[in-house]
Amino acid sequence: MAMVPADADAAAKPPPDILGCVVAVFDARYLLAIAALAFAYSLAQALRHALRMRRGVDPVPTASGRLLDFASDQVVAYLLMSALSAATPITNRMRSAVINRFTDTTAAAISMAFLAFVCLALSAIVSGYKLSKQTYM
Repeated sequence: MAMVPADADAAAKPPPDILGCVVAVFDARYLLAIAALAFAYSLAQALRHALRMRRGVDPVPTASGRLLDFASDQVVAYLLMSALSAATPITNRMRSAVINRFTDTTAAAISMAFLAFVCLALSAIVSGYKLSKQTYM
């Protein structure tokens, strides 16, 4: 004889998606950490170039500075893209279920991180061009 729960509707409802919420928070933290890293890198680059314009001397030697610029732009741009690809699917899934402040801010963070990725990708193109035009003798 099968036991029927007192509240049949409660038995029909799926359990709350606790794992999905934990993954969403982890992805949002990863996105935030990578965005903070990209901000710190961009700030350091801006300060370096401001110092170069003010004093007329680059604090990093030219040959290794161009390689450092190119490699760093590439690494930070790829980190931003990985953070975007980690946060987008879970955010879309959560937004299909409920729209609240968390999902709105995560969607805004994803769009701003994509804009930062585009800027760093353009910077990597410019850095790659400077690196390819560099003479070694």
